[in-house]
Amino acid sequence: MAQHSPELSSLTEATQSNIKIATVNLFNFIEPPSAFYDFENIYSHGQWQKKCQWFSELLNQHHPDIVGFQEVFSPEPLRQLALQQGLTHFAVVDSATLVSDYIYQSPVVALASRFPILEVHAIEPEAHLVAAMGLSSEFSFSRKVLRATVVVPQIGPCDCYVVHFKSKRPGLALEPHPLGLSLNAPSDLKLHAETKLLTEQALGRWASTMQRGAEAALLFHAILARRQTAKYPVILMGDFNDSLSLGALDALTLQGETLHSNDIKAAGLGHLSDAALAQVFGHYRLQDAYELFIEANVADNAVHYRENRAPTHYYGPKGSVLDYVLLSNEFDASDSRSLAQVVDYQTCDRHLVRPEYERDAYSTDHAPVMVEFALRR
Repeated sequence: MAQHSPELSSLTEATQSNIKIATVNLFNFIEPPSAFYDFENIYSHGQWQKKCQWFSELLNQHHPDIVGFQEVFSPEPLRQLALQQGLTHFAVVDSATLVSDYIYQSPVVALASRFPILEVHAIEPEAHLVAAMGLSSEFSFSRKVLRATVVVPQIGPCDCYVVHFKSKRPGLALEPHPLGLSLNAPSDLKLHAETKLLTEQALGRWASTMQRGAEAALLFHAILARRQTAKYPVILMGDFNDSLSLGALDALTLQGETLHSNDIKAAGLGHLSDAALAQVFGHYRLQDAYELFIEANVADNAVHYRENRAPTHYYGPKGSVLDYVLLSNEFDASDSRSLAQVVDYQTCDRHLVRPEYERDAYSTDHAPVMVEFALRR
């Protein structure tokens, strides 16, 4: 059950004309004898079969039509797994990095679909925007973002983006000063082990947040530019490694209503009425599929459901929502240009909250998210 509540799953019944979208973090999906990160991290044949079986059963149970995958080391076995579940179209734009021999790092994202894929593209940050943000010229997305244009029945081409933003893991180590001094410290002070560790954690976490925020802002620009020219509906899914409500990812859900009137005037849009501005900015707005589901289906209990949203990841006892599906206004039932309405939202977290070793031992540390929408008639 998605939200630990029977009301959510009973609100609507699936129909053949409904479309299902899913985002799934595969958690080190790598075929033996290859290893992830360290030579000790190799699945046995039995472990690998259990891992593949778990994901096969997930897809077979929910029958998603379009799936965005993260943490893919071995694309070909994933392609075959998806094909067995009727997801006949597959896209990937990068490959994991071979460190040495059979050890890999830097897994990639992928997309599988029941519907034809017209085009596949890797999103790269634009150099002039990177410079304008004061970032290093070497800046890049921590994982390449995939855009696949999928032909969805009765809607037409949709731009589907799959992301895996930079994790919160610090990943920063202070190197010894070449003169034997500690970094940015007085010459008579050498950092103790605990002081150095806390410094590395503080700086590293903030560096990860800046990377993640920059990735979100630069991706948002790429989506805006594409939307302006192609005008296709947008589906953005993946492991965001942060909450949409905490600030680093603000760019992805930027709304025209939050812009200052002076900025609107300076952009040459001051002559437009509030209604016209809402129409213009609404074309570029991305909204959380969960919010669209709540607004369209459980308005009377919206506060209850928002407060009790199921986490998609746990760090110790603390749960967080890190995995999202964001949708353009074509999927907003309250928008006059809507083509579809979100009718179901599921957080597939049984393996996290009620795990069974035999079934779940080699599954994933994230809860897959399933979103279903019905076409408007």
